[in-house]
Amino acid sequence: PAPTAPPTPPAPPTPPEPGPATMLSFALRRLLQALAVLAAVSAAAFALFYAAPADPARAACGPRCDTGQVAAVRASMGLDQPLLTQYTDYLAGIVAGRDVQDVDGSALHCDAPCLGYSYRLHQPVTEALVDHLPVTVSLAAGALAVLVLFGLGTGFVAALRHGTRTDRLLSGFTLIGASVQIYFLGYVAQWGLVYTTGLLPLPSYTPPATDPAAWAGGMLLPWIVLGFVNSAVFARLSRSQLLETMDEEYVRTARGKGLGRLRTHLKYTSRGAAGPLVQLLGLEAGALLGGAVITETVFGLNGVGRFATEAVEGQDLPAVVGAVLLAACFVVLFVALADLVIAWLDPRIRLG
Repeated sequence: PAPTAPPTPPAPPTPPEPGPATMLSFALRRLLQALAVLAAVSAAAFALFYAAPADPARAACGPRCDTGQVAAVRASMGLDQPLLTQYTDYLAGIVAGRDVQDVDGSALHCDAPCLGYSYRLHQPVTEALVDHLPVTVSLAAGALAVLVLFGLGTGFVAALRHGTRTDRLLSGFTLIGASVQIYFLGYVAQWGLVYTTGLLPLPSYTPPATDPAAWAGGMLLPWIVLGFVNSAVFARLSRSQLLETMDEEYVRTARGKGLGRLRTHLKYTSRGAAGPLVQLLGLEAGALLGGAVITETVFGLNGVGRFATEAVEGQDLPAVVGAVLLAACFVVLFVALADLVIAWLDPRIRLG
């Protein structure tokens, strides 16, 4: 009898497509991780500044305070309690607020989220940060837009024209941007574009609700400088990531079926390379919102970064800790959002 062919083995079962429940579980895991990171950062910041060998009450009260005022500040800050009690009271103040006492003996309530009380400013740290936050948000939003447009656009064109003169020119340009420092480029740009030619107005902050044109004009130069310096690294990463994705089998298959180079680049390569780029973008957004210290100092913008610098110089420990926690919150928040976007783009991340 004729030999029979061996039976065909059954195809492996196709894994189910991740549904909304999987995405919700992934989001909850990222939320718990973010809370754990914030708890660790708050504990480290609290221990670093409140458990330092120097007297935090003397540093917070200032050199003009007498012994009685320093004692009042020490009691108000809870420094006469065990360190663990101080930390739990600090966390409780973030959730529910707390009562504090100023150097003149007056009592007041610090509303939640209470990040401490600045005896240098005679103001709750949260209120001081909220006063400075609009400047930093305006600076970060504009710089992030420049970063995405210039960085992603440059990397996209360089990868599309890989090996050509255009690729070498753009790669050299981004190398210059990655090497230059903000304090150097900022002063040179102000000298050339503001004081010498008058092409741009002097950097300043005007609330956008008051005068949108003055707001955009005063922030344009800081946007360009900060966005350009940060976009250089983003451009080089996007170029290398796009080139790596172009070698994937599914991209070569699309090209082999006759799909044009530009269309393949837009439809397949860009999405395949999106994961690391979105992750870097989340880090950049969080860092910018945490306070662009050098940029705000160079251009005289009174944002969170400059507020933190002045708090360090004035040994305002509650303000320093509050600024550190705010910066950590922004970084953790935007990294978590980037993880959610990556999981939405690539369902394999949710199952990992």
